[in-house]
Amino acid sequence: MTSTEILNGIANEIKRVQIQNHPKYAAWSASLPVHTRQMLESILENDLTPESILFAQAAPKAERDQYQFVAIIAGGDPSPANMLELTNFALTDILIAVREFRTS
Repeated sequence: MTSTEILNGIANEIKRVQIQNHPKYAAWSASLPVHTRQMLESILENDLTPESILFAQAAPKAERDQYQFVAIIAGGDPSPANMLELTNFALTDILIAVREFRTS
């Protein structure tokens, strides 16, 4: 592993903890459509794979349009060499979405 891969791997784990420990996470997660929630659960457990990209590409267009992290994953380069960086990018977007989520 290169130093960039190691740093991305560490950043991914930190972001996963930040996302799941955020006070708005439960409400935000519960508000997601089923397909998007499945993608969220997957990325919170594992780094993305080429199969994750295919799953995101199969998401309904409305979900790809509404949730930027779905579009990020769907548009990702499926090369295995890019998976840690793509995961990092998607997790960053998820963390921002959770932080900005407005509860009623």
